[in-house]
Amino acid sequence: MNMNTSKNIFTALRLRASMLAMLVAVVISASFLIAAPAMAKGDDEEGGIMDFELSARPTPLVKDVEKSIDHLFKVLNGDNSQFDTAAVAPMLDFVMGMQTDPKDIEPAKRFGGRGICLLTEVPSDLDKILRYFYNPELPNYLLCPATLRLSGWHEGSEFLTRKTPLWDELPTLSEPVMVRGREFETTSPDSFAEAYYGYDLDRLIILLKHNGKNVAISVSEQKEKSDVGRKGAILNDKDWDFFYSGIEGLNRGGMGWMDTFMYKSASVQIFVENDAAAQKSSAFLFKWLKAGWASMNVVKRSHIYDGSLRYARSLETVLGSPTLTPEKVVEGIKSLTTMSESERDGLIEEYAKNFEIRFKNDPKLEKKEYAKVIADGGYAKVLDPEARKSVLALQKLKSMLGMETLVELSASPLAQAPAVAPIANTEAPQPEAQPES
Repeated sequence: MNMNTSKNIFTALRLRASMLAMLVAVVISASFLIAAPAMAKGDDEEGGIMDFELSARPTPLVKDVEKSIDHLFKVLNGDNSQFDTAAVAPMLDFVMGMQTDPKDIEPAKRFGGRGICLLTEVPSDLDKILRYFYNPELPNYLLCPATLRLSGWHEGSEFLTRKTPLWDELPTLSEPVMVRGREFETTSPDSFAEAYYGYDLDRLIILLKHNGKNVAISVSEQKEKSDVGRKGAILNDKDWDFFYSGIEGLNRGGMGWMDTFMYKSASVQIFVENDAAAQKSSAFLFKWLKAGWASMNVVKRSHIYDGSLRYARSLETVLGSPTLTPEKVVEGIKSLTTMSESERDGLIEEYAKNFEIRFKNDPKLEKKEYAKVIADGGYAKVLDPEARKSVLALQKLKSMLGMETLVELSASPLAQAPAVAPIANTEAPQPEAQPES
């Protein structure tokens, strides 16, 4: 074989490899183009678990309120000396003066994602809200279990080291009180593709008075992308029954293979104490989210709004309980922390067996990959130590609210379901679930 022939063969091979690479790229691109509309199926006017409608042409948020929000994120990323009460007054005036549902007002796009506005009434004074939400002894995922699986403060957070609890600042509140911290969170399955994610975020909490009312402002920003999304399932959102497979991907036909991430999330939440004696406050939420794959954002306003409504519903359930108090919840959680590891493991094994009894015939868990995870109480193997603590804490909260539980932590009954022959499943073998870390 002469030199020219060798060069020609080599050139031909390179051309074939290049064409193959181009073909693969086209196939992948086509998959994205097919999947993106599927993931964004429907329009911005309706959707989700919570049965709502949003305008396809929302009204832009007024500019002076946008400037207030700009100021808050500047302070979050700077220091307390930058905070100017006057700079947030337009936002607080807007929130306090809101007489109608703001769902069709859209804040400006931030961090690469669209945003929503949500207003909800809270059956509580601000003291009680702070004792629940900003109590170092109480994990705040128990305040919103419909949207958070796990949360906590990283060591070194100012929030953990301050000597005066935030609620003790209210009686003498004359100047703004500010506290910072870095948190970790793991979401519950979203209602969009039923994936769940873990990430860190920075938070700034500000207490102040405005127009004679006590106000708490909470500002958060996720700086780095989340862990890869994992497959979950919403079994009963109202009762906070969820499944966490430990398997990477999405729980949505044709897209289960995708590696997805939450790239950015941010929020500004304002609690306004309207009537302390009557236990009436309002909570106003501005929230932004960018999530998807390959740095592409596929999140619509309807997805964010649905999650925010789920959050608000669970918040109202806890805060509106006539028998539950922050002190009782703290006491209940402490009873779990004194358990030995063997006691905790025993309860988780019981939980896993009862989970299988209760949910094995749920249509969402009939998939072979999920059925394999929960078979013979095997769900316990997927739950790492932190997830086990979260499971038991949620079961304890549910028992204190008089809800059905899957493990005996009080007088609440165990959930039982009659055995039903499993439906035959002919799906191809699926990836093994791995313990979460």
